[in-house]
Amino acid sequence: MIETVVRAVDPSCQVVDVAALVERVFRQRPQRRALARLLTEDSGVLTVGLVLGPRSVERLIRALVEAGATGVVVPRCADCARQKPLTAPGPEGRICTVCDNRRRLARLACAVCGRRDVATRDREGRPRCQIHPPDPGVDPTAELARLLAPLTALPENVIAQAVTEAEPRRPGQLRLWWALSERPDLLSGAGAAGPKAISTLAAALLTRGASGVVLPLCPFCQATGNLRSQRDGQRCCAACWSAARPRRCTRCRRERPVAGYTADGEPLCGPCLQTEPFNFRPCDNCGELRLRAVRTTSGGLCRECTETPHAVCATCGAWRRCWFAATTAPRCQPCTAKARPQAVCVRCGQHRRINNRTATGEPVCATCGVPPRACAECGKTHRPAGRTDRGRPLCQTCWIKHPRARKPCARCGTLERLYHQNRCASCARDRSLREILTGPDGRPRPEHTPVLEALRKPDPRAVLRWIHKTPARQSALRALAQTPGPVTHELLDRITSERVASHLRALLVAGGALPERDEHLARLERWLPRNLARITDARERRIVDHYIRWQPIRRLRRQPHGRQVTHGQADALRHEVRTLVRLLEWLHSTDSSLARCTQDEIDVYLSDGPGNRTVIRGFLTWTSRHRHTAPLTSPVYTSTFAADILAADHRWALVRRLLHDPGITDSDRAAGLLLLLFAQPPARICRLTVDDIVHTHDGRLQLHLGHVPVDLPPPLDTLCLHLAEHPRGRGPILSGQPPRWLFPGAYAGRPMEPSSLAFRLKSLGIRVRPARHASLMELARELPAYVFSRLLGFAQATADNWTAETGIASSYAADLSRRPLAAGRPSGTNRS
Repeated sequence: MIETVVRAVDPSCQVVDVAALVERVFRQRPQRRALARLLTEDSGVLTVGLVLGPRSVERLIRALVEAGATGVVVPRCADCARQKPLTAPGPEGRICTVCDNRRRLARLACAVCGRRDVATRDREGRPRCQIHPPDPGVDPTAELARLLAPLTALPENVIAQAVTEAEPRRPGQLRLWWALSERPDLLSGAGAAGPKAISTLAAALLTRGASGVVLPLCPFCQATGNLRSQRDGQRCCAACWSAARPRRCTRCRRERPVAGYTADGEPLCGPCLQTEPFNFRPCDNCGELRLRAVRTTSGGLCRECTETPHAVCATCGAWRRCWFAATTAPRCQPCTAKARPQAVCVRCGQHRRINNRTATGEPVCATCGVPPRACAECGKTHRPAGRTDRGRPLCQTCWIKHPRARKPCARCGTLERLYHQNRCASCARDRSLREILTGPDGRPRPEHTPVLEALRKPDPRAVLRWIHKTPARQSALRALAQTPGPVTHELLDRITSERVASHLRALLVAGGALPERDEHLARLERWLPRNLARITDARERRIVDHYIRWQPIRRLRRQPHGRQVTHGQADALRHEVRTLVRLLEWLHSTDSSLARCTQDEIDVYLSDGPGNRTVIRGFLTWTSRHRHTAPLTSPVYTSTFAADILAADHRWALVRRLLHDPGITDSDRAAGLLLLLFAQPPARICRLTVDDIVHTHDGRLQLHLGHVPVDLPPPLDTLCLHLAEHPRGRGPILSGQPPRWLFPGAYAGRPMEPSSLAFRLKSLGIRVRPARHASLMELARELPAYVFSRLLGFAQATADNWTAETGIASSYAADLSRRPLAAGRPSGTNRS
């Protein structure tokens, strides 16, 4: 606009690069904006020779004349008519500095001689000329050094350097000396009542190691800083000074401090300035038109590209990216969010941190601050996650698919949806991990290299969500970085809670940074000492501990084929330990003990409680054998499964629902059918892997449940094949590793917990125990015990017991001896 007006007024400027000249002379964009508005309204100011408005017109004319323009006229002073720099406004036009000083001095007179050449003021604020300065012969720097030496414990020459740095002029040094002579506590926290240079002097003294000096706090916001402004008779920061002078914002119509202006010069508040396209400038890093957050020598950076410096947070003490890193009170981003005021949101009614306000100043939380709008693509009403090129809102689902959401990463150049600070999710993950896993020396330790490699294997966005969603997870990684020594399972158990440690351990085990561990057995070993501590007698506690570790836990450790302890086995052992502890407590309450216990007391204890107390049989047999007690025994615990069995019609109704109800997920349908048709317990269903699925030559699908694979009827075969090809677990999927489990769990590389699967089946109306008993009874009636055990993975004795429970005598061996052998049929298949 300026270039168009100038070339229209002065044709000689056609050869002058007016745009570059304006950018060089006027560095601030508001100056160029005001100049363009003035020239658009009245272009004659370039040739009239008199300036009535801002000085920017005179500066532009002088720059054009130096560049070779001949059609513009350099303005003259409205008083002396000389072509000098016009630094001050006058009633008839702008005037030079000499005429402005003459006018100002005409209104003042020296308090001593009455001369009009006033140079400064004395202690009482009266004007003084150059011949009669206040306190002649006094060196204020030396006086301040002598005054502050006992207060700061610094040498006088060091204090003199600080005074000169804070206030180089003698009048300002005199004001400091006068103020500190009357109130020495100005450097001890009361600096808001002193002159402007107090905060600068306090900072200069603190950098030189002064003691007893406190940076002055703003009396309105209690923030430390340079208190150069004044409000209500006290020094304050610039933000509080601006807050005391609100104006009505042009966009939201709220009374707020002015943060910027529109193209027409109308005021804007801070939030509205962020969305005003007129104030957007190209970012030096990403090139996007955005509001500049930091200025550079070549332009500026937007907030997304701005690197927040690292510092030790004054609130939490962690080494993080902090605001106010250059001050004595840096504050990290989480602590800054927590410091926001809380109130009841007027829209949702919840007591939350306030991020926005309505037009009348009522508090609004962050969730309600972004109102839902109709998506430009799908038309559904959601909170906008992005906008099109024309500024139309897009929901989260449509924004992910929109081409505008994919931009080149500032670090690796990959074109994808960026995470933050113009970095893709992979680069943002690497940066976050390096920052969190930094040791006390500022560098990651070598023993943490496997941890970094393991955390790089899952999806980057999953890792970033896991780190930044819950502060306890980030704290666990920081504690891991601060703790010396290698990373072990015991270290994870010690530095954080069990829930956080379980997620982190699963990631590290799946990534190869830690060896695999039997988690249920490890929890048992951590749980055991806490519960055995209830036994008051040390000898009895040692006996119980010796039995538990050398009998049930030893059996769990020696399970075949490296099988891990299941949730049910761990719960059974916990129940046994609790029952033993209650037995010893009961014996002590009857003035008895384990060594003096008799069979009559055991019978009384068993008869006065639930039937599952008979689980103490193993302990009593062991103590009797090792002569810790007299010969004692207990009845064998028998379950009443016949009374806890599902009716046949109800079982088949559940099967039909699983087959035909599309509202049930594929994993729940497959698990329910394996339970109802093949009597597989949740512990065995969860351990099924992709390798257990067998494709035959004739197109059939089989599943390894026992020694011989069993044919899967449709649509169960389709469900299992879909689960193998499309895993749908909540845990992160590791890159470079194919899916292993048919029923993946919430932890990386781990299957679903049997208790979780049982809970999901129970929500569908399928109780695991009665449904499994009904399926076992049906299979035992239809199949011989040998086939039953080989197909479904049960022990032969278990199969015989269930066959006996059905009341059908097995004549499979006799029938097999009479049956002719089919020629050419391979033995050992489920068709035999």
